[in-house]
Amino acid sequence: MNIDIKLQQCTIPFKDYLLKDLAEPEFAKGYLEVALQDFAKDGNIETILLCMKDVAEAQGGIDRLVNWTHLSPQDLTYLLSTKHPLQLDKVLEILSKLNGLRVIV
Repeated sequence: MNIDIKLQQCTIPFKDYLLKDLAEPEFAKGYLEVALQDFAKDGNIETILLCMKDVAEAQGGIDRLVNWTHLSPQDLTYLLSTKHPLQLDKVLEILSKLNGLRVIV
């Protein structure tokens, strides 16, 4: 049996492991806080967007985030895309809705 196949049978993908942890509100809050701290250091907004997507996926998907933020699915998808100019105020508003995280910039 190929070693790669054996490894695949013995491990779970990191993303699955991460999403399981992010389903816990306190873990998700810490995850987002670290992303904000990193943003404060390096200004990399893409990291925050990726973290927001992970938390949204782990806690019910984009539909639930749409309900929390009262944004349309199209607006939210547009906002979370790294292909478009970012609106930091909207990103921070979404962050504040995720698990009641208080965002101070």
